[in-house]
Amino acid sequence: MNIDEPTLDALSKLLDKYHLSELTYQTGDQKITLKKEAPAVSAPAPHAAPPVRAPHLEASGTTIDAPTVGVFYTAKSPQDPPFVSVGDTIKVGQVVGVIEAMKAFTDVVADVEGTVAAVLVNNEEGVEYGQPLIQIK
Repeated sequence: MNIDEPTLDALSKLLDKYHLSELTYQTGDQKITLKKEAPAVSAPAPHAAPPVRAPHLEASGTTIDAPTVGVFYTAKSPQDPPFVSVGDTIKVGQVVGVIEAMKAFTDVVADVEGTVAAVLVNNEEGVEYGQPLIQIK
């Protein structure tokens, strides 16, 4: 197999960046699968602070879901305002967020009209395909 070192390094970094346990890469007739073993589970330090996350919100009713796996962004850039906020009225076809995966950006587009009841994930949080992102009322 002739996978060059820069490609192998890039694939290894993707495993870490997206917290993947396995990644398969194929180019032409060459195929490589990288697997990462789960770390041993140990008790947390007594004074370790829990990670900061959005409050757990249960999605109910109508939601706008992730069209792909990746990192969800609530704005075009850190300096820009969010695409939508709680209380905003949205229309079908309106961009409500962006998901980045391997330097490719996918717009999250509203497929329903309504008012934003809740944004269910934090900015720069990893999301799964089909995961509810925004609740609409």
